[in-house]
Amino acid sequence: MVEKGCERCREWQEHYYREHMDVSKIRFFKRMTGDFAHRISIPEKFVKKFNGQITEGVDMKTPSGETWHVGVTENAEELFFVLGWEDFVRAHELKENDLLLFTCRGSSSFEVLIFEGSGCEKVSSVFGNRFGPNMWRHFNDMEGKVAECYSQSDSEDTTTPPHQLVESPHNHNASTSKKSICKRKQPGSPNSTSDYDVKQQGIREEDSDSDEEYTDSKYYYSRTAANRLSNDEKRKIISLASIQPDNPVFITVLQLTNVRPRNNSLTIPSQFAADHLGERSHEIILRRPNRKDKWCVRYYYTTVIRSVKGYHLSKFVCENKLCEGDICVFELMKGKRRVTMSVHVGFVLVA
Repeated sequence: MVEKGCERCREWQEHYYREHMDVSKIRFFKRMTGDFAHRISIPEKFVKKFNGQITEGVDMKTPSGETWHVGVTENAEELFFVLGWEDFVRAHELKENDLLLFTCRGSSSFEVLIFEGSGCEKVSSVFGNRFGPNMWRHFNDMEGKVAECYSQSDSEDTTTPPHQLVESPHNHNASTSKKSICKRKQPGSPNSTSDYDVKQQGIREEDSDSDEEYTDSKYYYSRTAANRLSNDEKRKIISLASIQPDNPVFITVLQLTNVRPRNNSLTIPSQFAADHLGERSHEIILRRPNRKDKWCVRYYYTTVIRSVKGYHLSKFVCENKLCEGDICVFELMKGKRRVTMSVHVGFVLVA
């Protein structure tokens, strides 16, 4: 009799959990084993709770505050995190036996805690992109003691405006000499600021690199491009890039945060994103003019910033030999079934 009563209790609990439990109280964990670097499955019982609502993709928010959009794929009646998952794995340096705790915040949103195999929380997941504003607030709290370890060298300075625009005749040759012709701030300059201040200014610029005041008709400019390019230079760039009529474009001057090997990102002007990319995360195909190569990168939409980041952006930067100071023109190709941008490069700023 007691056993029968307990069974009824369990049935009631299962029913309440499936039908009435607040979704914000539902969670599951996954240990990273097997083919975890490419995909992980979503527990079947969890999927049933949402009755087919998890079909297209989910947003994963980590303690660093970063949000990642990951696509969902069905295989043999089982759901997997696939598209965008590899970028998430690389960004958080997930390893065998790491454990992820997923807390539901709706049918397509999760908060994710990341633990090492030892059972301790993974410290890197708390900070995410180490050059983000959270890290700088952390540095400030420590009264600058750690900031000295992350000071920016003179060779990394991006604050000095250039004076002349040239087009590289051959991009693959220009890549070896671009840095030598980009103007740099000289050490000990009377107007120079501390390395720490320069880095902080760079971070603020990256976070707000997309103000709509830098919009001119169908041409949009990042903050760096608007500040560093004269009107004549802007016209010359558009002329050299041979933009197709009616195609909107945005122009940016690459910074260190755009071209570093890891944790790089590219902020897209907010007005360009609002006018042409929609209020959701999705894939963007990057192509080079007159070339068959293509790179499928992930566009992330949040209420704070619109950006492209991840492994495939790093691959695009590396394979096209882009470096700090390069000017890139992103041309949105109208009439394509998938969002596609033709990227014109080979322009550099020189003193």
